[in-house]
Amino acid sequence: MEEAPERYRRERDQLARALKRLRLDSGLTGTNAARQVGMSQPKISRLENGTTVPTAEDVETLGRLYGAGRDTIAELVDLAESLHRHTESARAILRGGAWRKQQQIGRVEKEAKRLRFFQPATVSGLLQTPEFTREIYSLSVAGDDLERSMAALAERQRIFGDRSKRFTFVLTEGALRWRLCTDEVMGAQVRHIAALARRPNVRIGIIPFTARVREVPLHGFEAFDERLVTVGLETATITITDARDIQYYVRLFAELERTASFGAEAEAIFEQIASSYSSGP
Repeated sequence: MEEAPERYRRERDQLARALKRLRLDSGLTGTNAARQVGMSQPKISRLENGTTVPTAEDVETLGRLYGAGRDTIAELVDLAESLHRHTESARAILRGGAWRKQQQIGRVEKEAKRLRFFQPATVSGLLQTPEFTREIYSLSVAGDDLERSMAALAERQRIFGDRSKRFTFVLTEGALRWRLCTDEVMGAQVRHIAALARRPNVRIGIIPFTARVREVPLHGFEAFDERLVTVGLETATITITDARDIQYYVRLFAELERTASFGAEAEAIFEQIASSYSSGP
């Protein structure tokens, strides 16, 4: 079976070749095409050599300019939209080494200035203590891969020292009460989150069980600036770069952020949850 990265590259190149072929068949130069649709000539070039993946709107606009048939445009629009939702299976990630995925995420985080994280059922990786991480990772990896994955996550967590970046995390109360580890580890994890929330460039909010909510998010997600969103599912990780879908997640996060408690109110909830692990179930 073809792996996701290879399929992505193949389909990206297929779309790039199709756009170039349509332009050449129309008799337009790259400069003329760019002028007629209000794009730059370098952008036309990037779309045709595959270094930039076009949006659905780009494909529709260029397809109409080039005189492509309705079915051809629809097919290429579908291809563009699928490329903006790159899916990587959990099996492929584990087969390639979970630590490599941690390094990849770290590179994305370093490029972003505003980072938003929502988790309904567990603790975001950047917030995890080593003890919590070991418990979680041990469910799927072991040996050298486990140690390298933990080291890669620890390296990612150093990013909090970069004051030019702004971090906002929203967790549900359920995420902190889901007993994935011993009570000792869970209590220490919650207090670690409370300590991180005191950093000047970090905001951590919690949506308590008693909060009145207006959204039903079905999964966790991370938004990096307004250029990329990652969604973690049970069997895959989806990377989204389509501008419309990114805006959906940015708006969803804003609503979740409005629902969450921050500051002193959040700290009181963190302490209540942490204390509950000292007193037992």
